Amino acid sequence: MNMNGVLLNIGDSKWLRKPELLAVMSVLNEHPGEARIVGGAVRDALLNIFWQNKRKIGDIDIASTLRPEENMKRLERAGIKVIPTGLDHGTITAVIDKKHFEITTLRRDVSTDGRHALVEYTDNWIEDAKRRDFTINAFYVDINGVVFDPLDGFKDLKAAKVRFIGDARERIREDALRILRFFRFSSDIEVGGVDEAGMLACVELKNMIKDLSGERVWQEFGKILLSKRVMQAVPILSTIGILREIIPDAVPYDTFLKYVKLEKKLKRKDVLGRLSCLLPRDNDVIQETARRLRLSNKDRDMLLSFAEEYHKHDLRAKTLRKVLYLRGKDVVIHNLIRQGVLDPKTLYYINDYEIPKMPFRGQDLIAEGWPAGRDVGIELKRLEQDWIENDFSLPETELLH
Repeated sequence: MNMNGVLLNIGDSKWLRKPELLAVMSVLNEHPGEARIVGGAVRDALLNIFWQNKRKIGDIDIASTLRPEENMKRLERAGIKVIPTGLDHGTITAVIDKKHFEITTLRRDVSTDGRHALVEYTDNWIEDAKRRDFTINAFYVDINGVVFDPLDGFKDLKAAKVRFIGDARERIREDALRILRFFRFSSDIEVGGVDEAGMLACVELKNMIKDLSGERVWQEFGKILLSKRVMQAVPILSTIGILREIIPDAVPYDTFLKYVKLEKKLKRKDVLGRLSCLLPRDNDVIQETARRLRLSNKDRDMLLSFAEEYHKHDLRAKTLRKVLYLRGKDVVIHNLIRQGVLDPKTLYYINDYEIPKMPFRGQDLIAEGWPAGRDVGIELKRLEQDWIENDFSLPETELLH
């Protein structure tokens, strides 16, 4: 373990020199070493260095030896907006120019139940690192760019290996979501193979997934579906039985693999499209899956639209214009990829095409002398069909007369 300065310096990283971050870190570090950046931002910055990745540094989390009340006091005294986002758990959020920085006091676990942990504050960086999930997520960096590696995570990062901190079973029992996070990170890093000890522990304790909330499961599984090595991850999850814990009615993944392969060629990533390929075209199953994963009504309805019967058709512009009007861009693109027939030129045409709006309404018919009532709806439908079949080009006056 090494907390004395390390090994590697990422001080030249542009994200580390952002004025908003410098301001927050300056306030929190009245005495050097009181606050350091931790977790994903540091991991991704190191991966960019070791593997020449081009990962965008997203949310920046900060760990602090100070109690949350003291962190709040310092920030507010400096005129920085503070939101007590998780004060009971030691977490607050600093906001500068719409940039958010989550700040959490160092903690150590006292007890866990697989979903929630009872923690207490500490000023010990190693204790805080030990309660994290994987060695590659237990790096800390100070504002000068010096990386601290208390759990020897560098060797795993160099090997692009996702390895649990300590005993994998114990880490999973603390929070079963780590099963999905293990495969998400393993799939996203792209280079290293799946750690065998970690995978065996995940298989042994996979039944704990059913006790997790649907929101948490979908948050992680959705990221797996969008990860770089998803074409390797999903077959593994299926083979070892974890996919069934997430989607009990999952279908064989052959269609899924073909779908993702063509999506990659088209430089697309549609998480609902990929999920749809793992589900049967069965409305009841889709409704139940949406309920289990706590999907929004909008996402549920999109999955239902993807599952509707969709006949093959040619890719001529006129045909596409018709089906785009009737089914919408998302459904058409999804089904053409699923059928394996969508090419870049057609995709560009679809994305660029502006779906027309019907140029007449029932009020127009009434203005022409039609009595209000059921017949107006019937005639309006007939006129719309004529308009569609004539490639949306007949002038309004011709249709109405």
